[in-house]
Amino acid sequence: MAGWLHVAKSVQEAWMRRSRFTESEILHLLYEASAGVPIAEICDTAGVSLRTFYRWKRSFGGLSTADVPKIKELEFENARLRGLVRNLTERLRQEQEARKAAPVHDKERERRRAIGIAAEKCGGAVTGRFASVRVNP
Repeated sequence: MAGWLHVAKSVQEAWMRRSRFTESEILHLLYEASAGVPIAEICDTAGVSLRTFYRWKRSFGGLSTADVPKIKELEFENARLRGLVRNLTERLRQEQEARKAAPVHDKERERRRAIGIAAEKCGGAVTGRFASVRVNP
């Protein structure tokens, strides 16, 4: 495989760039803010922007340190289930396309069937090219 491809520790790391801060460090910064330390001071000390801090607050606002591994586990499970649903949906779509494939027409079989139906309606054996018109006594 290509050298640039790496194995991600979690599903989120595969899609997003890695943060400089761990979840526990982010939670500690949020705890400091809730303890009354000015947010601008926290951002200057940590070297992050106000926008990043408020994004963290929105994402991790009410979490405790013990909740973070549970959230990571749920995110991984969610990604796994989404993959399963995607695979099943693709299989169903392929099966439906296979069913919609044009049926094979057997002209001889259709002609015989038409002759048989005409014979039933006319009440006798039917022969010939125009079988629906000709009836043998």
